[in-house]
Amino acid sequence: MPLHLFSKSIPVTLAGLLLVGCAGTMPPPKPEAFNFEQVAKDPVAEVKQNLKIEVFGDGTKATKKFVIGAFQVRFRNDLTGAYHSDGAHISNPFYLSRGNSALFQKVTDDLYKKFVAELKQRGIQTVGLSAIKQQPEFQKYLKQEKSSGFTEKFTAGAISCDLCDDVPPGDIAGIMTALSPNVSATEYDVFTPSEVPAVEYSLMGPNFGSVVLPRVAPISWIDASAKAGAGLINVGFEVELMKFDREDRGSSIAMSHAPMLRTKLIAFNAFPAGAKFSFNLWGRPIDDGLVISPKYRGKKHTNLFAAALNGAAFGKQWVEIDDGSVTADASGTVTPVANKFPASFKKSTDPQIQMMMYVFDHQANYK
Repeated sequence: MPLHLFSKSIPVTLAGLLLVGCAGTMPPPKPEAFNFEQVAKDPVAEVKQNLKIEVFGDGTKATKKFVIGAFQVRFRNDLTGAYHSDGAHISNPFYLSRGNSALFQKVTDDLYKKFVAELKQRGIQTVGLSAIKQQPEFQKYLKQEKSSGFTEKFTAGAISCDLCDDVPPGDIAGIMTALSPNVSATEYDVFTPSEVPAVEYSLMGPNFGSVVLPRVAPISWIDASAKAGAGLINVGFEVELMKFDREDRGSSIAMSHAPMLRTKLIAFNAFPAGAKFSFNLWGRPIDDGLVISPKYRGKKHTNLFAAALNGAAFGKQWVEIDDGSVTADASGTVTPVANKFPASFKKSTDPQIQMMMYVFDHQANYK
C-alpha cells in the first residue's frame, strides 16, 4: 500500500480512506449533486447553478454558420491530490494509467458529434478549421498543428481544493504557479476531433510556442471566419478521474479519496461574423458574442486580505459520476474501465451540452 508523507503525520491509504495518526479516518468523497433528469426536462435551475453566462451586445445575432476553431477535451495525468496547509503538505501518489488513447479519442469524437448534431438541429452549419486555414489571419504566427492526444502543462489548482479552483481555466502554466502553493504546472493529455486539430502559435519568435486553447483563441480567427461567411465557436472540457475530501484537524490533516469520473466545461465562446474586440483594462471588451464558463458556488472569507475583497470565490461546478467506470489500484494507478467509461462520459457531458444549447437558444434572457 502506498505511503503518503507530510509534515504533520504519516497517513496510509486503505480502501479509499486516509489514516492520519490518531485523528481517525474520513469516508470516501461522494459525487457532487447534479439533477440529470431535470436538465433533460427543463435545464433552467441547473444552468443558473452551474454556468457563468456573459452575453455581449446582440450575442451571436442570427449567425447560421460557424467555424469550430477549437474543440478540446483534456485529461489530467497528475491525480495526487497534493495539498498545502499552514506549512503542512499531503499527497496521494495517484496517476492516470497509460494506454488510454483510443478510449479517450472515442469519447472526444462522440462528444464532438453530439455537439455538432445539436447545432444542426437548430439550423446551424458548422465547418472545421480547414475553412480558414489558408486565410492570412490564420497563418500569421502559426507554428504547427498538434496531433490529438498531445501532452501539455497547464496551470491547475489542487484536485478538490475549492479555494484553489479559481485558476483561470485552460491557461498555459505561468505566473499563477508562483502565487499559491496549491497551484502548479500540471500535465494533461489533450484530445481533439480530426476536423478541429489543436494548433500552436508563436508570438515571440520560432523558439517560443503557445497552444491555442478554447478560452483564449486568437482574435484574428474571428476575422478569418468572417471571410468564410461564418462566426467562430470554441469549446473545451476538462476531465479528472479522482476526487478528494480533506479536513484540517489542527495537529493533522485528514484526506480521503475515491476514483470517479469528473467533467467540467472549460469554455464555450461563440462570436458572430465580424465581432470586434477593443483594447482596455476592463473585462472582455467585445461588442457581440456569447461566453459561457464554469460558475463558482459562492464566497468564502479565508483571511483578512480575502475578506477585504468580499471573500474568495470557491468551488467551480463539476459533473461527477461514481459508478465503477474508473478504478484505482494499490500502486496508485487510476484506470478508466473500457466497457463502462464511454457511457459514463456521455452521461456526464450530455447535460452540459444541453445546458449550453439552452443558453444559446435563450441568449436574450441572460443579457
